[in-house]
Amino acid sequence: MAASAAQTRPALDWAAPQPTCLPPPKPSTGSGTCHGALLVAMGHLDAFHLLGADPWDIPALVPIIKEAGGAFSHLFRTREKNRQVALFSNVSLHRQIVEIAQSAS
Repeated sequence: MAASAAQTRPALDWAAPQPTCLPPPKPSTGSGTCHGALLVAMGHLDAFHLLGADPWDIPALVPIIKEAGGAFSHLFRTREKNRQVALFSNVSLHRQIVEIAQSAS
């Protein structure tokens, strides 16, 4: 997915088999997993891909994203019990990002 994006945060070479440096803290560090989704709702990010979310991480964010004019999708469950992968994005990019994610899995 990162290879298809014009810009990613953090700005790493996501295609490299092993990053040359430690990844920087995720945007939600210190504020919970909702921070990236809220940045989408405010228009600061086009999309936020939430990896390994617990079931309680997502439900409160869905109405916020939808009321802000965005879109949400559960992409799939991870191998770990009840862990989920979710996508929050603006509506103009949502279908394209879902298609990229589904083709990569």
